[in-house]
Amino acid sequence: MSLPSETRSEGAGPKAPGLPVELVDLVGPDRERGVPVLKGGFVGIYRWHAKRTLRTATWVRAALFRGEVVAVSVLERLAPEVGYVYYLSTSLSHRREGLGGLLLDDAIARFRRDGAQVVYAAAEEENAASLALFRSRGFRMVDRKETSYREGGLGAWGLRSRMTLVGGEVLFGVRLSGAPAEPGPPLR
Repeated sequence: MSLPSETRSEGAGPKAPGLPVELVDLVGPDRERGVPVLKGGFVGIYRWHAKRTLRTATWVRAALFRGEVVAVSVLERLAPEVGYVYYLSTSLSHRREGLGGLLLDDAIARFRRDGAQVVYAAAEEENAASLALFRSRGFRMVDRKETSYREGGLGAWGLRSRMTLVGGEVLFGVRLSGAPAEPGPPLR
């Protein structure tokens, strides 16, 4: 199966251990290929929001296995120096194959290339697998009272409304290596 012309691949990219996958950008109407993965990974308001965000986010990346979308990341730029991982989802038949980590590493690398200083993500408090994945990549929980990322912390008070956090979610953040922690005016 060949990739639609609107799907762009950025080189071979990293591979999931033991699984020959290709990471590609899903653009325009081709983003709809990610909907089944999101439907299988989320319920209720999360499913509705994930599908809606899939259509409007800055980037949607997909892991393809034999031409089929088996995992998706939905990524947003909240500010020139701030990246946000809206959603990571893997199809039920491909869970525990390293695809979530592969897409998270890909997202961090993309944000770093584009000059982001920090990356945020949110996960439900009960989602042990997601919490462990983010922690394994250096993310830590961000306290609401923490100073702004521009002031050397990871506080994101001025950005939270754009993140669409809901009750029961925790916010995580990571300062990218090499990103300055220069003091500056807090975001409002």
